[in-house]
Amino acid sequence: MRIGIYSPYLDSFGGGERYVLTVAKVLSENHQVDLLLDRHQLSLDPQNLKVQLGKRLSLNLSKVHLVKAPVGEGSNFFKRLFFLRAYDLVFYLTDGSIFYSTAKHSVIHFQVPFKNITAHSLWGRFKLSSWQLAICNSEFTKNLVAAEWPIKCQTLYPPVDIEAFKPLKKKKYILSVGRFASFTKSKKHEEMICAFAGLFKTGKIKDWSLYLAGSIEGDKKYPDELKKLSEGLPIFFYPDLPFKKLVTLYGESSIYWHAAGFGEDDPAKMEHFGISTVEAMAAGCVPVVINKGGQVEIVENGKSGFLWNSPEELKEITLKLINNPKLMLTLSKNAQTKSKLFSKKHFAEKIQKMILFL
Repeated sequence: MRIGIYSPYLDSFGGGERYVLTVAKVLSENHQVDLLLDRHQLSLDPQNLKVQLGKRLSLNLSKVHLVKAPVGEGSNFFKRLFFLRAYDLVFYLTDGSIFYSTAKHSVIHFQVPFKNITAHSLWGRFKLSSWQLAICNSEFTKNLVAAEWPIKCQTLYPPVDIEAFKPLKKKKYILSVGRFASFTKSKKHEEMICAFAGLFKTGKIKDWSLYLAGSIEGDKKYPDELKKLSEGLPIFFYPDLPFKKLVTLYGESSIYWHAAGFGEDDPAKMEHFGISTVEAMAAGCVPVVINKGGQVEIVENGKSGFLWNSPEELKEITLKLINNPKLMLTLSKNAQTKSKLFSKKHFAEKIQKMILFL
């Protein structure tokens, strides 16, 4: 088969790129796979971008071809119709928009449960009619997409490189990994800092520390603001930590916190899956994560970690683990086992089956 893959976010190194490029790598083993480049991406030295993406995501993309394509903003409608006819399959990571596809088979991928603002009109429904399947990154995303978009939906969890993460000698570390986004503050760093402060000031976790790691998005001074909020507390910040050091931090940490979606009603502001939670579990951290979004599909409450609904519950569960090393060890082992369900191997097997039965 000749397969075309398009992501409008190719230069962002995010979870969506990890997803679609893993699809590209897997399918390129037995098919011709073209990575379709829009006008913007052609200006970014795409060959070097492909190499950097491969290194960053630990993917061998040598069999994936780079192809200039009439896709994306400003592209010509008629040229796109003619161009896509050459493909047996087109796989598109949507940014909330759709286009009419003339490929033999067309699959649209949702990383985010976008509201259906493009397919309500007659023209929008016509464009969507050319897509046979929507693949979503979680049941949480799928249920929201299925309610909004008139298209067959299936779930395929993101590929996580669990082999890269191993438990090390555990220390009294609580870890949270998530981007420092100054505009959205979506990872709820302030709330976690306040929860840790409340625990620490009781004197019940005096030997424990909170570690916050992640990339910086937006205002680079944002971590400094968080540091001021953390003054006098054993809270440590690691913005843009190199991957190898992050792996070590995962391995040494005992508990993993996740709070994205706390206080939010908008599904778009919740964690749609939670790759960092799976990485932490693979490294033997016990996840204590919010009972929202895709997190509930990763963590089995009381078996491979815990789900919380309020900051008080987060603190109570954390103390319960700290005071019960046997429970901590049992859940750590169960978390490692559960993480294997989200491996690259499982992902590769499932995407090939999905493509086969289109």
